[in-house]
Amino acid sequence: MALNAQTLLTRLTTRARLRHMQALVMLDDLRSMTRAAQAMGMTQPAMTQLVAELEQLLEATLFLRHSRGVDPTPVAQDLLPVARRILGAMEEGAEAVANRIRRDSGPLRVAATVAGVGALLDRALPDLVRRHPDFQLQVESVVGQALAASFNDDDTDVVLCRKQRAVPEGWVFEECCPDAAVIVAGARHPLAGRAQVTAADLGQCAWLQNHVASIARHALDDLRERHGWDNIQEIHVISRIPELVWSMFRDGTLVGLLPRSVARPRLADGSLIELPFDTESQMEPVGFYWRPEGATPSMRLLAQALMALREEG
Repeated sequence: MALNAQTLLTRLTTRARLRHMQALVMLDDLRSMTRAAQAMGMTQPAMTQLVAELEQLLEATLFLRHSRGVDPTPVAQDLLPVARRILGAMEEGAEAVANRIRRDSGPLRVAATVAGVGALLDRALPDLVRRHPDFQLQVESVVGQALAASFNDDDTDVVLCRKQRAVPEGWVFEECCPDAAVIVAGARHPLAGRAQVTAADLGQCAWLQNHVASIARHALDDLRERHGWDNIQEIHVISRIPELVWSMFRDGTLVGLLPRSVARPRLADGSLIELPFDTESQMEPVGFYWRPEGATPSMRLLAQALMALREEG
């Protein structure tokens, strides 16, 4: 009498193993007992035994043997899609568990723009690692396309930047501090000690130019048009490397327009001075993006430290 579906299900769930499913799929792919056994790291007799066990459970022949190898029977062809789904689900489960273990035990992976570093990490990180010496953080500097790619990278846990127009679903922005364009100069610049700086004063200065794609460049172009600075002297040493930018201000001969978030560490240590001139240029606030629903303890610890900066402004 033919087996019914319930009996087959009971047998498969209680006696079949993943190894049986692997053997079924491997034999269908390779059509050779010898090659399938080698691919699974076992002997040919062991592979033959696996197939015999599964055939006994099903009371059906799964492969026809011939001189060139084996071919699946109609019964095997019916079972193969199910076996492949089972193995695929196990692979996905193993990957998900491995990712969870890595995220819970490995370093927190952060992508940060220059604004995110200057406005947030520079202020929050020293105290955070002092209070939590076991805290692990891996920071990658991103800009342009690399910033956009961070939101589609499963290896990125937190993105520190200013608010974006659009990000993939699931990312939540936490605003930490406002931002604006400011005019800065080295501490030895003649305008650095002034209580008031006029548009005429700035029109006579040498300016360090910004990258053409930066928001600071657009803000300076607006300022030039507003005040008629058609012939200001421009120094075109353009870089996204902060240390190089700071070195250009050191001798006190240049001024520049930067986001306050970017200049903040140097304003704090006194190596740069914010000149008293209203640029009338507000920028999107700086904060961080994260996915709170799947946040690990390390992510929540960093988020708490960054959110605390709101009170400082």
